[in-house]
Amino acid sequence: MKLIMRADDLGISEGVNCGICKAIKDGVITSVGLMPNMEHALDGYEMIKDCNVSVGQHTNICLGKPLCSPEEIPSLVDENGEFYSSKVINKRKEDTINVEECEKEIEAQLNHFIEITGFKPQYFEGHAVFSFNYIKALENVAKRHGLFFVNPMDPQWVSENHIHGLGMIHFDERELYDPKRYMEDNLGMLKDNECCIAIFHPGYLDQYILTNSSYTLIRPMECDFLCSDWLKDWIKQNDIQLVTL
Repeated sequence: MKLIMRADDLGISEGVNCGICKAIKDGVITSVGLMPNMEHALDGYEMIKDCNVSVGQHTNICLGKPLCSPEEIPSLVDENGEFYSSKVINKRKEDTINVEECEKEIEAQLNHFIEITGFKPQYFEGHAVFSFNYIKALENVAKRHGLFFVNPMDPQWVSENHIHGLGMIHFDERELYDPKRYMEDNLGMLKDNECCIAIFHPGYLDQYILTNSSYTLIRPMECDFLCSDWLKDWIKQNDIQLVTL
């Protein structure tokens, strides 16, 4: 059984960077998604660049400022020149994202990813937005640059790449869940498939996250779990091989 343990949101804030770094060095994370447009992207990469993990582009069009000028991508930004939030985008009845404009911003983030890291992303995917046009733009850019596009929510992608996403997380009233039970509940899927991917958001809380993210208490909880002896023992007991993307 092979399992990819992915941490998203590197660069989103200083606190998250610290939590992801700990989840790699003291935990079981094998792959990390970098958000190239965020202020702390370079700092985050510097913290984990010598670790044995794959680093992908966690493309972001719903938080902070774009790398393109707002005039180039009017369908992606509000009157202040900042991205619309994922909550706003995902509630739209009509997909108003312009594919060509979206590709411009994705390309700009790809170029900045390469400037930060010195290499192309080892995988390529998107953050928090479920727009068809956004996914299409990601696929177009990935194909143009020969990048490994990752979308475990798409059955066709799963069939072609033989990587299955673990089941959906069900949150309680505090927006938390039991990570031990989550892993136990997905053991059957791990046994039935060649390779699976589990996606986490480890991090420590800072004011930026408290103000701008719906994922708050879950971040330090997952960080603690990913470094726990319970998880490390569970992986060994079930003969699970941790792999990178």
